[in-house]
Amino acid sequence: MNAPGPLSNPLDAAAEAYFASVKGSRVLVTGASSGIGRATAELFLAAGAIVGVHHRKSGTEAQELARHFAPLGQAHLLEADLTESKARDALVDRFAAAAGGLNTLINNAGGVSDYADFTAMSEESWNATLSLNATAPFRLVQNAWPHLIAAQGGAIINVSTVAVRYGGSANAVHDVAAKGALEAMGTAFAKAGAPHRIRVNTLRCGVIATGMHRKIDGYSDAQYERRSGLVPMGRAGKPEEVARMALFLASTAGAFITGDTIAVAGGD
Repeated sequence: MNAPGPLSNPLDAAAEAYFASVKGSRVLVTGASSGIGRATAELFLAAGAIVGVHHRKSGTEAQELARHFAPLGQAHLLEADLTESKARDALVDRFAAAAGGLNTLINNAGGVSDYADFTAMSEESWNATLSLNATAPFRLVQNAWPHLIAAQGGAIINVSTVAVRYGGSANAVHDVAAKGALEAMGTAFAKAGAPHRIRVNTLRCGVIATGMHRKIDGYSDAQYERRSGLVPMGRAGKPEEVARMALFLASTAGAFITGDTIAVAGGD
């Protein structure tokens, strides 16, 4: 009598089933030209999703994005300035028309252009930061809602910052105010979405090695290194470490998680 063969690993089978749920789903990722957004788009493409790769770049930079994403899977490049209302408000419908619907919206695009003490912060800087980090996600959720209702459910994942937990600094009060608003909206959206099987969660990112700090006027590499050294795990996070949590939340592994804020911050 032959001995029975080894049992398959039930954990592997469960993981395969969970993440197989993402295959064929329609996922729009904002700010996907670099950093967390790019890693997230790449991971969802690897999982078999149809991905909307939103970017604000044009010309040769857009061509580089097209060359990069073309071999990875079914990616739709979508250029739009999210601070410009006409382009922003057309983005979701453009992707849904190209992909045949929408199952997941990932509000990742964000950032600030300056790092000035609040006493010297201009109204233009304040308004621009709120427009990109709070108003744009609000409008994108509004536009995504009918598509998610039509799909009989889905996921919205908002990307925030762990600075909201402790108030940030006086030099980034515009950013922490905008992200605090984003988190509050997420809680409200989760309550509205629950009866429709629309799950809404927020990722609080810590210091992540994206290079974004180099785009902020008044913020130096030395400041970044000092801040990274304060992370309890002793390092900055990797963009793909945030992307993995987004994939988890969008899959059936996160089917009973909504209205939550999850830190991906190395203990920060």
